[in-house]
Amino acid sequence: MKVTNKYLMIFLLFIGYVIVYIDKTVIGFALLPIEQEFSLTAKELGYITGLFFLSYSLFQIPAGWLNDRIGYKKVLLLSLFLLGGFAISFGLLGLTFGLLVVWRFLAGIAHSGYPCSCAKAVVANFDVQQRTFAQSILLSSSGLAMSAGPVVAVFLISEIGWRGSFTWLGLFAFAIAFCVLIWVPKPAQGPRSAKAVGWSDYKQLLKNPVVLLLFVAIFGLNVPSYGLMAWLPKYLVQYRGLSISLSATIAAAGGLGLWVSSLCTGWFVGKYMQDREYIVISVGSLLGAVCIMAIYLVPSAIFAAILLFFGYVFLMAAFVTVFTLPMKRLPQEVIGAAMGMINTGGTLGGFVAPIAIGYLVSMTNSFASAFIFLAAAMVVSGLVVIPLRNSGTATGAVVGNE
Repeated sequence: MKVTNKYLMIFLLFIGYVIVYIDKTVIGFALLPIEQEFSLTAKELGYITGLFFLSYSLFQIPAGWLNDRIGYKKVLLLSLFLLGGFAISFGLLGLTFGLLVVWRFLAGIAHSGYPCSCAKAVVANFDVQQRTFAQSILLSSSGLAMSAGPVVAVFLISEIGWRGSFTWLGLFAFAIAFCVLIWVPKPAQGPRSAKAVGWSDYKQLLKNPVVLLLFVAIFGLNVPSYGLMAWLPKYLVQYRGLSISLSATIAAAGGLGLWVSSLCTGWFVGKYMQDREYIVISVGSLLGAVCIMAIYLVPSAIFAAILLFFGYVFLMAAFVTVFTLPMKRLPQEVIGAAMGMINTGGTLGGFVAPIAIGYLVSMTNSFASAFIFLAAAMVVSGLVVIPLRNSGTATGAVVGNE
């Protein structure tokens, strides 16, 4: 692939990732008018978000398998076109609580193919030393989506409503899919080479200690990530008494932290922490847990924004390192399936967090237990990666090695 095409591909995948993350971000603010329109309870709001991540989780491994069979470009296109269609359906056809749940469940299926397809594209087109930075650029899209997304979401919801916001989001997804179709080249290695990988290879991945540990680690990291994404607007507006615009500004501060951290982590880990990635994951997780718990304890909105910024800095540092580590340790032929397996842990975190918070808030009428739950999940992530301190285990984490 020509150098210009390689970096054009990263740019287009970055924009697609922004759309993917905005779809996850907007829902947190959209739940406020949805709650009023349909008179929903906290538990029901949790199901709208949680079941999205259930389908996201269920289809991670099939999406990874499909990547290894038909190539990342086809799966990217399928994911973006489905995402656009279901976003439009959520906005235009979400006429009852049941339909809202159905469209978000289907949207989760659409999302499932995008992360592993991007990872496959990075592995296929970048050297090992470049993969952490290339992938961190893609993951930094979450920072852009969460810094600009809340402000844009509040403006659009106030101007055209939550239905119009999701309709326009779907149209943008269609536009990015068309650009990917035209300008992203087909994989250099087609489905024929991928078919050489048998089912026994995938079973070995299920036994691989690195895959299993990172599955748990990314689960714990995504609990606070998606728990805050879904419930932070409601917490700030209804429990802290802040305006929706000020709440959007606080959320944007967290998004800025994600953006800065993802870019800096890619450079830092690639240059200084090769074979010591577990330190970044462990320290980032534990410091992030402290910051997130402190958000509930401080009375000032300014301090809450600062803590959210640093909480997301540490969280994203751990997340980027977890997400890119398999790209350095596992064979290219099964990277799609491996990333699907690992990211299933992350999406399960996204499924569990909104529903668990909904139940905790309903039972206690307070967010104290919710923040303890989020911080505890990050502590688990920080501890579970400690066995990866043995670089020999990580280096040997290939298909066929147990």
